[in-house]
Amino acid sequence: MQNLYWFITISRRDDAELVSALYQELEVPRLYSSLAYGTAKSTILDLLGLEACEKVVHQTVVTHNKLHELIAALEKRLQIDMPGQGIALAVPLASISTKKALDFFSGGHAEDEMKEQKQMNPRAMELLIAICNKGFTEDVMEVAREAGAGGGTVLHAKGTGTEYAQKFFELHLVDEKEIIYIVAKKSLRNPIMQAINDHVGPGTRAHALVFSLPVTDTAGFRFYDEEAASNPQNDYVS
Repeated sequence: MQNLYWFITISRRDDAELVSALYQELEVPRLYSSLAYGTAKSTILDLLGLEACEKVVHQTVVTHNKLHELIAALEKRLQIDMPGQGIALAVPLASISTKKALDFFSGGHAEDEMKEQKQMNPRAMELLIAICNKGFTEDVMEVAREAGAGGGTVLHAKGTGTEYAQKFFELHLVDEKEIIYIVAKKSLRNPIMQAINDHVGPGTRAHALVFSLPVTDTAGFRFYDEEAASNPQNDYVS
């Protein structure tokens, strides 16, 4: 479904209401927000002039036209392209269940003609999602950083189906989980995923499972572009 995207905005918790209000103003039909926190290592936080911060992850389905409208508004109104203000990224949807679901998420605009847009983001980036047992986020992020990741955003979750999983993996699994979002350059995807699997993957106490999704558009990474230009050896994103 080339006209629909899963759009994720990660903001500071203090800005959550501003982000929600902007989505409302731009008539985004549905918005799902979750409390989260960042894991960026101290050197990055120092560079950005930040302390470890609480965050909110805003997620929704948007059309191609609305995606570019949102990114432009986030950059202009909330300065999301400035260091420390947050990030946004779009993941293309492959399919959706029914016509009703399509209209529900798109506000009836899924079949609108797609407007020509300049390419917002030439970067080859991916969203890595790691799911681990509660309390092991730092273990996962430590090995991810060693493989090139700059930081992540963590959401708390509760797992189900652990009885089957225990039989499958032959070990005890806990219900409480942590989901880690890591946005990284595509060139770092395999090293990061391999490091997580080797050191904190299935069979370890962290029991981290990781997969990746393609990202078509982003906002909020100007700092990393400038940093990469001044330091070519530094290939991480966030």
